[in-house]
Amino acid sequence: MTTPDTDAQVLFVGYNAAYLRAIDGRVPSGSVVVIEEPDIIRKRELRDAAARFDCLDRIVPASYQQSAEALDLAVDLSAARPVAAVVPGLEYAVPAAAALAAKLGLPGAGEGAARALRDKIRLREAAAAGGVRNPRWREVHGPEDILDFAGDGPVVVKPANRQASVGVQVLDSVDATTAAGAWERTSSAAEYEQVPDRPLDWRFLAEERLEGPEFSVEALVREGEIVFENVTAKTVIPGPYPVELGHLLPAPLDQETRDAFGTALRALVAAVGFGTGILHAEWILTESGPTLVECAGRCPGDYLIDLIDLAYDTGIRLSLIDLLAGRPVELPRSSRRTSSIRFLAAEPGTVTGVGGEDTAKALPGVRAVEVDVEAGQEVRPWASSWDRAGHVIATGPDADTTRRHVLAAVAAVRIATE
Repeated sequence: MTTPDTDAQVLFVGYNAAYLRAIDGRVPSGSVVVIEEPDIIRKRELRDAAARFDCLDRIVPASYQQSAEALDLAVDLSAARPVAAVVPGLEYAVPAAAALAAKLGLPGAGEGAARALRDKIRLREAAAAGGVRNPRWREVHGPEDILDFAGDGPVVVKPANRQASVGVQVLDSVDATTAAGAWERTSSAAEYEQVPDRPLDWRFLAEERLEGPEFSVEALVREGEIVFENVTAKTVIPGPYPVELGHLLPAPLDQETRDAFGTALRALVAAVGFGTGILHAEWILTESGPTLVECAGRCPGDYLIDLIDLAYDTGIRLSLIDLLAGRPVELPRSSRRTSSIRFLAAEPGTVTGVGGEDTAKALPGVRAVEVDVEAGQEVRPWASSWDRAGHVIATGPDADTTRRHVLAAVAAVRIATE
């Protein structure tokens, strides 16, 4: 990272503890200001969060989810102290961060691109116009639309503007009953701590179910030009809720396939008019080539940034701040090793005990073991990313070795339920 201006501040739209933890001690003390929804500050008990990180000066309450209120803060915040960069901390913060950056004259995604990245309906329209391969799709407003689109064949039903696989369902066959059930589950999907209490506008779509392995491409972009890219191989659980079970990067691909993902990503950047920032684009590799699933304009979840840093010896979060501040960045073209994450599952029920963590941590290549449940806590069947019970991370010199390392660590951890 380039030496930052110690008099300037970095604005984060949305509180992201993992991001703050990663940069704490590596950016000037008190140089970060977070804008967060008042309801989320209350629900996530963030009033004293500034005490948790040396880099964090304060959290400013303001509405930004489907709201322009945070824009009113721009002049006051920049007048008090120069703003070096505006970073989208969360998925729902992408449009507000882009608008703030534009108002302050700083690099950012661009308001049009941010709106497309936050709404899969807009994204489908823009991507198709730019020649990016998409599944067949349509916006839906109720079970009748799902049934009309799908006939009796397989279909994916999802919210257009949520996150973390919330409300996403894969239906093998569709009739009036399954369509009604899918609509109820998708349209009623909720994220208590992630959204404010005021009414928000949610949209929904149905898509052709694609066949093929799943991948994502993570990229840093400066003024529409890709300056770093990585392809990740994804593993998704079978069944109606396609929640990610694990990731491996860089994906073990031949050069022709890797080039196809690069070509598809560059077409997507051009199609949405993306300016500067980070992209996390998800694809299914069909017989016709990479086909777009969705794309986000913020740091991906699932510890993917940590996996990239382990594989490439990078500091992606710091590099992103540099990009958004208009500073130069130097990033590697190839990885030093491979890395992988596998998420922990348990039989649904009440947790009676957890064991094997120390054993797992001592295994070759293991970098992290975290169990997010404890005795007395309920484990639910996976319906979204929020339902996973923890994770293990491992590295190795090649994909096969890394797979063995991470699976051995998973096998060592025991989560008993009844």
